[in-house]
Amino acid sequence: MGTIIGLLILAGITVFLKRQTGLHLHEWIAKKYKDSQDKK
Repeated sequence: MGTIIGLLILAGITVFLKRQTGLHLHEWIAKKYKDSQDKK
């Protein structure tokens, strides 16, 4: 049951990010990761 809820939450986050940023979740994570690497 927990995994279904987790997937729904992930799907919701993905849709939210897609609307906010136009990026898919993995693209957004990659961008955040790159930004954090650049700051070092």
